[in-house]
Amino acid sequence: MLGFLALAFAPAAAAQEPGWIYRAESDPVELGYATPDGQAVILALSCAKDTRQIVAYFSAARTLAVRNENGAWLDDVGRRAPWPVSVTLSSGDQTTTIPGQATVGPTPEGSAVRVEFADRAPVAENFAKTGELRLAALGSVIAPPAAPRRELRSFLRYCR
Repeated sequence: MLGFLALAFAPAAAAQEPGWIYRAESDPVELGYATPDGQAVILALSCAKDTRQIVAYFSAARTLAVRNENGAWLDDVGRRAPWPVSVTLSSGDQTTTIPGQATVGPTPEGSAVRVEFADRAPVAENFAKTGELRLAALGSVIAPPAAPRRELRSFLRYCR
């Protein structure tokens, strides 16, 4: 499991200011916007070597889960998690909406959202230039400050 994701949905310990953290110790590498102790992860990005695919994980305040049957979460029409969701990614003047997946979040009221996109997509190319990335799904918007250029370049170079 990804380092950030192991902690991503754990309750935050003490209030700390989040910042960008780059983890290059394993494959996939990770770039995340989180508290320094990694207890509160706002956005986790991962990329496996030479795949050119970025996977983003974040929390949304709304859940699709309505009931748990025999250990499996179901939505209002009886489908098991993960559920398909639309995720809007933006960077500067580039915006795209693509399919993602939602599962049960850290609390029954929320969801964990996963979306994968190519590093060649216009939004990703703009993210590489500006460090800015905004994600929206299930009524929640994640818009951290721009990622530091050095860490972002290292992360993207690994993907390519």
